[in-house]
Amino acid sequence: MPSSEKARNHAFGPRAENHTGAHARASRRPTRSMGAPALPTSMHAALAGHEAPVLAARFSKDGAYLLTAGKDRTFRLWNPRKGTCIKTYAGHAREVRDVDAAADNSRLATCGGDKDVFLWDVTSGSRLRRFRGHEGGVNAVAFAGENDSVVVSAGFDRTVRFFDCRSGRADAIQIIGGVGGTSSFKDAVTCLAVSGTKVLAGSVDGSAKTFDARAGVEREDAFGADRPVISVAFSGDGNCALVGTLRDRLALLDIETADVLAEYRGRVCRDSKTPARLTHDDAHVVAASEDGFTIAWDLVDAAVAARVHAHPGHGVTALDWHPTAPVMATGGTDGAVRVWVPPGGSAAYARDAR
Repeated sequence: MPSSEKARNHAFGPRAENHTGAHARASRRPTRSMGAPALPTSMHAALAGHEAPVLAARFSKDGAYLLTAGKDRTFRLWNPRKGTCIKTYAGHAREVRDVDAAADNSRLATCGGDKDVFLWDVTSGSRLRRFRGHEGGVNAVAFAGENDSVVVSAGFDRTVRFFDCRSGRADAIQIIGGVGGTSSFKDAVTCLAVSGTKVLAGSVDGSAKTFDARAGVEREDAFGADRPVISVAFSGDGNCALVGTLRDRLALLDIETADVLAEYRGRVCRDSKTPARLTHDDAHVVAASEDGFTIAWDLVDAAVAARVHAHPGHGVTALDWHPTAPVMATGGTDGAVRVWVPPGGSAAYARDAR
């Protein structure tokens, strides 16, 4: 077994069998969720601290914390229920473009315009590891693998890189794209998402590609075409992909067939990296917009369900959805971070503060 394959198996665990067929494919088509909760259109908290545009917002996997990153070269840990900043971290030489937390909330991963990917201890704020290899700014980062033992990153150097947190190696155990990589992106990789061992990456070249991280198997979804892909997300079951591009296109794709299941219209996305997500119950799609709004659509019929003027006079550049509740976080070019709950839900959300 080649050393690279051994490293992947060490990080991700043994490969599972792939059960596909007509029944499995049929289950991928979205269905309407019954009794979906009200959407978050009321501001619960305004989180002040960033001194420049916010580039990323990410709830922890248990929803207890919110992470943000910005052009001010900092990233921050918040209690979103209380609306308080727990800790501010610094160490990047340029803007911090993305941040993610391990499932146990003990470690953070960040990336930035300085070409660096860092692993951090949450409590002490100390840098545990500096992963090397990217030859340009790094746009996205996420934990993956068994016990979040892998950090995945995507960058301007047209690569997606996998770093093993347990082995002590600073270089990547697998590289997708670039010279000597297992795939060929023709331009910068702007975004990524992880679901189990599946990785979805979008590129300025218009492609949205899914990979089995253990096998290095690639499927290219011919969606973006002449439009740079700037946002990707998995559905809860990992069978569908939400893909957004510049020039306002946003669609839900079947990962197995690359069929477009639904398209969502109305957001403004001409120049900025504006994220889009599925809600925790997969009932709605929600996206940021350059005109200061967020828009939510019904997943199935693509009708607009809610619009929130989240950052008046400024673009919405960061957005995430709580993993288990109808709660949304946004960040804008105004440097503001805001937490949103359903109307009348602020008191109940605050009561659960940790």
